[in-house]
Amino acid sequence: MLDPSLKNLLIETIALNMKTKDIDEIGKMISRDFNVYQQADQSHHVTLPVRTSATVLVDFMESKKKTEDLIKLIAELDNSLVRGRTVQIEGLEFFLQQLTLSGFVYDYSKRKVVPLKNEVQELPNWGALKNGKTYPVTVLSVDIVSNSELVNRYGAKTMKKVYTSLWKFLRHHLSHYNGRIWSWAGDGGIMAFAFKNHVERAVMFAIEVQRTIMLFNLDRENPLDAPIELRLGIHTGKLNFQNDTGKIISEVINLAAHLEKRQTEPGGVSITDEVYRELNPKLQTIFRGIGPFEGVETYKLETRLDRISIPEREPLLV
Repeated sequence: MLDPSLKNLLIETIALNMKTKDIDEIGKMISRDFNVYQQADQSHHVTLPVRTSATVLVDFMESKKKTEDLIKLIAELDNSLVRGRTVQIEGLEFFLQQLTLSGFVYDYSKRKVVPLKNEVQELPNWGALKNGKTYPVTVLSVDIVSNSELVNRYGAKTMKKVYTSLWKFLRHHLSHYNGRIWSWAGDGGIMAFAFKNHVERAVMFAIEVQRTIMLFNLDRENPLDAPIELRLGIHTGKLNFQNDTGKIISEVINLAAHLEKRQTEPGGVSITDEVYRELNPKLQTIFRGIGPFEGVETYKLETRLDRISIPEREPLLV
């Protein structure tokens, strides 16, 4: 079931979170005849490295065709109360996300690993986020500028076609940055980014969209003779994930939406200080401060990137 890289990631995840005695107990929960020392051909008096123990566990379960049972147990242990303490399995979400790339997903509602039926991009939780658990997420709010005027000018029927085309346009770019559309109301919506470098990926996506929206406007299938302009606002923080992403209530989402609607100019990208501080120095140079908004310092993307001067780096010493 697991290719070598995914198997290695599972071993690393187990080794990162458990001691040898924990690994032995987990193995016995699935198969009574499991004994980490016997499988490693070592005496109980020998101290087994946790990575060796984790490798033994995964190899054993693979030989017994119980790898799915192991993944299920680890997923269920995460955020659960064990021996009076809440267990947090660090790296679990990343492993589960990588699992989807092999054509399988852990279904929390069915409590088992199942074949992935839809495209990975259609999974709003990346096949990894657990309902009711809190995660660091970067949220992007996007909206069409002067949408009501466009509806009055072109009619609701024409604009619905434009909304569909825009959704496809954004979704195409979103796939390059591993983002997800969490809610969509026709003329705009909420998008989310999680996992490694989620802040920078959200900002890079926003920049790409604003620099390529002209291509959307020039498309021959676009029925409008007036250009579509977008506003994008970005904020980052921790939020409580819900499977019905359109009903997630979070100050992270609220601030991103308010920033986009009240503080962002047409064709612009606005970000909060929390986002700015997570960017690499190169990306920071293309944003400038625009003052506080709802108690948070904010920045906007420079509209003329060709005018931006990037500070010279110190010469490398060879």
